[in-house]
Amino acid sequence: MTSSLTVTHHTARLNEITQHWVSAGDGPPVYLLHGFPETWYAWRKQIPVLAELYTVIAPDLRGLRRYREAGLRLRQAHDGQRSRRTDGSSWARAGAIIGHDRGARVGTRFAKDHRKRIDRFVAMDNVPTRILMENSGGRVGQMGWFVAFLGVPDLPETLIAGREEAWLTHFYRSWSYNPDMLSPRDWRLRSCLPTNRGPSAAPRWTTVPLATT
Repeated sequence: MTSSLTVTHHTARLNEITQHWVSAGDGPPVYLLHGFPETWYAWRKQIPVLAELYTVIAPDLRGLRRYREAGLRLRQAHDGQRSRRTDGSSWARAGAIIGHDRGARVGTRFAKDHRKRIDRFVAMDNVPTRILMENSGGRVGQMGWFVAFLGVPDLPETLIAGREEAWLTHFYRSWSYNPDMLSPRDWRLRSCLPTNRGPSAAPRWTTVPLATT
């Protein structure tokens, strides 16, 4: 088993939106779609293992980390289209999609719209959207409060800007079986915190060595 691996960072301008993703390995394509509130780095322990046999492609989904767009709105259908375009060369062959949480919603939409472009699909830790909408009251509604909050135009950006650490810490600590499982470095890389302050700042890219242990 590979003890460490360096991922390659990519960006592309797609439909007037700058998309970031990482890739590693060589072989049939496997797309890894992270959940909320995460980034590609959520797959850091799976990428080295999968890259021994596959070309692994892990994008930052819309609105998270190094994704730049004015007036962000989270739309699974558009994410699915962008996932298809992230690496056009890989889609010459049918690939696998593995989605966790919100990434599973994106993958589900893609699988329905582009069945011939995938050979398998895995959805992890995700309740179908229809079921959530039909049971949005009571306990389910309380658990998913942030979904409604983030759907309010412009207000989340106004309230969260400059307070990203407090916002994300709430989820990482309260949703984790072990609240202390993330090191300070893991926390920073996994989070959606901007690497530069200011709306006009250009993203800075780093090459990240990943360990399987």
